Amino acid sequence: MQPLNPSAILLLVANPVDVLTHFALQYSGLPRSQVFGSGTFLDSARLRGILASHAGVAASSIDAMVLGEHGESQVVTWSAASIAGVPLSQLFSEQDIDREAIAKETKDKAMEIVESKGATNYGIGGVAASICKSVLFDQRNVRPVSHWQEEFGCCLSMPAVLGRKGVLRTLEMELSGEEKRLLGESAESMLNIIREAEESKK
Repeated sequence: MQPLNPSAILLLVANPVDVLTHFALQYSGLPRSQVFGSGTFLDSARLRGILASHAGVAASSIDAMVLGEHGESQVVTWSAASIAGVPLSQLFSEQDIDREAIAKETKDKAMEIVESKGATNYGIGGVAASICKSVLFDQRNVRPVSHWQEEFGCCLSMPAVLGRKGVLRTLEMELSGEEKRLLGESAESMLNIIREAEESKK
């Protein structure tokens, strides 16, 4: 892939997106801020859609994110979820909304779509277009995309401000203790895959 334009922005959308983003960053030689993947952006959009149907509001009124791996160990950040700024926990009890079932539905949504339609090209196409627009027009949108996390030593999805130079900064979220634990487990899952891939190259 080298030499690349030093100002290039490299966006990964293929799966496993977190692992591919890690190695793209390693091999491209580009700054960390200029290499990132679509991550859990699509998962987060699906989560908002599911919550919207339960809450009886528009998905655009819901602020909720999926972080970590785009896959089995992804983490729904319930503690930060809100509707029009009101914490979800104040509006609905855990009996009203089955968080475990919604998290599972969000994670399994892609498989459900593939079984019904044969592919999920429209969803990821829309996400990729939205990310490109954020970069090309320097929109400074906050999106949960997969990018380098110094704390974990790998690429995972965390909320990032996207602009013309790529990931401008990562926003620190106030997570619950359980969510932090699950995020750490998600990172460890990624690191195990990366180690296996590196071993296979030897």
